[in-house]
Amino acid sequence: MYNVTITNNYILPLFVGTHKVADPHGGKGILAHFSNQALTVPGMGDINFIDIGDRKLDKFTNPDIPWTKSTWGGVVRYRGLDAYFRYEGEGSIEVTVDELGSVSLHFPQGGMIVKLADLRVV
Repeated sequence: MYNVTITNNYILPLFVGTHKVADPHGGKGILAHFSNQALTVPGMGDINFIDIGDRKLDKFTNPDIPWTKSTWGGVVRYRGLDAYFRYEGEGSIEVTVDELGSVSLHFPQGGMIVKLADLRVV
């Protein structure tokens, strides 16, 4: 599990389900021990947090990038874009939503933008 720190510079509050987690115009929020949930940006959609545990996304594991070898990991998906992160112990994610609903993520223990297929035909 990991903690999510939120800064909301958007024009509307942010929610997890029906629970408001950050007021607009500079509101802050902390989601402790967070995983497998969605943070809603009204009018923009959900930021989906997926805990993948000790499973690794092999095509994004690189022995020259130390954080990709960390034990625990997750994926954040928002509006067709994806980010992959890994951590040891208790992880953390810093999320900033700007005034237009764009999202910036910071992974203190390591992460990167990746491209995951939303749909496959096999």
